[in-house]
Amino acid sequence: MYIIKGLNQFFIFFVLTLPSNFCFAQSSELKGWSSVEYGFDINEVLKINLSQHFRLKEDLSVIDTYITESDISFEPIKKLIFLGQLRYYSRNDNFGGIQGFENMMRYRFGIEKKLNSNKFNFELRVAYQNRFSLDRESRFKKRIRIRPLIELKMIDWTNKPKIYFEYFDEIKGNEQKVYRYGISKKINTNKSQSITLRYLYQKYIEKYSSNSSANIISIKYSFN
Repeated sequence: MYIIKGLNQFFIFFVLTLPSNFCFAQSSELKGWSSVEYGFDINEVLKINLSQHFRLKEDLSVIDTYITESDISFEPIKKLIFLGQLRYYSRNDNFGGIQGFENMMRYRFGIEKKLNSNKFNFELRVAYQNRFSLDRESRFKKRIRIRPLIELKMIDWTNKPKIYFEYFDEIKGNEQKVYRYGISKKINTNKSQSITLRYLYQKYIEKYSSNSSANIISIKYSFN
């Protein structure tokens, strides 16, 4: 019952945002992201999440990446959170002279500030990350990420939709810039489990190659 209602609400938001990206969607690659996440609280201010991800690319026809991830969040002051993340990738590189699954690691550090009002909740997250190859030399991406997020409260839904924009600036590597737009809807199935649905539109600005874009459909199952 709750899942069907949540899916209907997410579908409404998806339809409302789709026309603005329709001109891009006809020529964009379609990707699919899925993940399972287990979270637990160490104490009132420290939380850890462990997750496994599976991703598809090229209009859902090719395996993109397997990801194993651990996240830690520390909230010493209310609504001010320090974030840390470690990822292992098995990434399918099917372009260029060297192809096959490549082993990669990524670490990320960030800070997140939350603000509340009568009509919406607001989050601002700033993070630094470094992704590097374990198999190949001089293959890495160092980025700064900035993400403002708004959770709408004026809609009478138990789990409010979240709308966000994220900017990636590559500070060392191929100087790629990425703009990501998204909506997210979390559906609580019971007290300890939830399903999160997301639609993302991602635009890649390249310095040394043609620009590209992607439409991404994501589903995440979480339990505590």
